[in-house]
Amino acid sequence: MDSDRLNRWLTLVANVAVIAGIVFLGLELRQNTEMMRAQSRTEMSQGAIQLMTLNVNDKTYVDTMWRGFLGEELDIVEKEQLHRTLAAWTQYWNNIAYLHKAGLYDDGEFDLQMNVVRDELQYLPGWKAHWCENRQWNASETLIEAIEGGMDGEFCEE
Repeated sequence: MDSDRLNRWLTLVANVAVIAGIVFLGLELRQNTEMMRAQSRTEMSQGAIQLMTLNVNDKTYVDTMWRGFLGEELDIVEKEQLHRTLAAWTQYWNNIAYLHKAGLYDDGEFDLQMNVVRDELQYLPGWKAHWCENRQWNASETLIEAIEGGMDGEFCEE
């Protein structure tokens, strides 16, 4: 009888230990997810800062970008500078869209970023033209949906 009672107590202790282990594992996973979010956000912020400060001291480059954003005529070298810069921004936005879809980028911040992108595309005709001409080659479906919403191609037909 004593060994039966001892076995029940040992089984109870083992079950409690298993439950405690599962709870601990859940807490560790939650902490790891939060750490991944913070790390992703930091890396994305660093990427944005690098893009925003790219050649910022080069007046000719900045002038080229603004003329391109506004849809003014550019020579072939300037067009290539604009194309590569906007391709880099698109890749940055692709990364944000991917991280958001994976649950590693906050909804509110993602919506804010996509609203800024959408506004810039709407008010800068050269940038919008570039987006509409190149999005099928370098923007993910997730990014296109985030920027254009459910407009069924109307975004680029305006």
